[in-house]
Amino acid sequence: MRTVYVGCVGLVAAALVGVACAQEKKSATVTITVPESGYKETIVTVDGVELKGTGATREFTAPNLEAGKEYTFKVEARIEPNNYTKITRPREITLKAGDAAKLDLTTEDKKLDKIVVRWVPTPVDIVDEMAKLAKIGKNDVVFDPGCGDAVMLIRPVKELGAKKGIGIDIDPKMVAAAKDKAKAEGVAEKIVITEGDILNEKDMAGAAEATVVLVYIGDDLGARMSPVLQKLLKPGARVVSHRFKLGDWKPDRTVTVKGADGDDYVLHLWTVKEKEKK
Repeated sequence: MRTVYVGCVGLVAAALVGVACAQEKKSATVTITVPESGYKETIVTVDGVELKGTGATREFTAPNLEAGKEYTFKVEARIEPNNYTKITRPREITLKAGDAAKLDLTTEDKKLDKIVVRWVPTPVDIVDEMAKLAKIGKNDVVFDPGCGDAVMLIRPVKELGAKKGIGIDIDPKMVAAAKDKAKAEGVAEKIVITEGDILNEKDMAGAAEATVVLVYIGDDLGARMSPVLQKLLKPGARVVSHRFKLGDWKPDRTVTVKGADGDDYVLHLWTVKEKEKK
């Protein structure tokens, strides 16, 4: 049988003589809403191709879609809410010819979103102020999620005699550098540093042993990590954060200290309360 493509108007007549009707092709559009980070413009890609435009919305057009078929596209937003944090927000959307769809990328999905924080060291004198605020003593075990070069572990152990330091970092190069620094400072036997993700509760197991947590990460990661800390830490444990808060967990105290460089540094303190009995 010979197949001839004709317009759909002649479908019945064409069928009588064994002629197939070609499906008319149409485009589909998606209006994508993205967060306006306030620092860098959010980049949006569809199937790896960057969309043009700026601001809170981007438009994507998928041309030449056959009627009756579904097409799935991979959309990704790369968001930088501050100079420290990068969020990758992947989603998928399924379209059909003629669709005019909307996709909201302003809402977090804890299972899909990936957050990476660039390591920025806290000045040594500010680490000492954090340790002072936490009232670190000889019986304390200090935990640093996202420990970087481990200065927040080394200083309390070396200068204040803290019993132990535990740190995790997602970057294996930083883990190696932190171990080397702990060895160079003569405290390697009291500090345990492993590769780990602060968004993985198993990797955060060191918090269960800790009496003090010292941390310097962005607001986004802090909000994600906060419930895990509150779950794992024992009553009486103290948490001190340089600059950033921990989601909706309200600090017990916030102070501003003057650094040796002349800058002001904001520190937040939380003390873990007795857990309510259910």
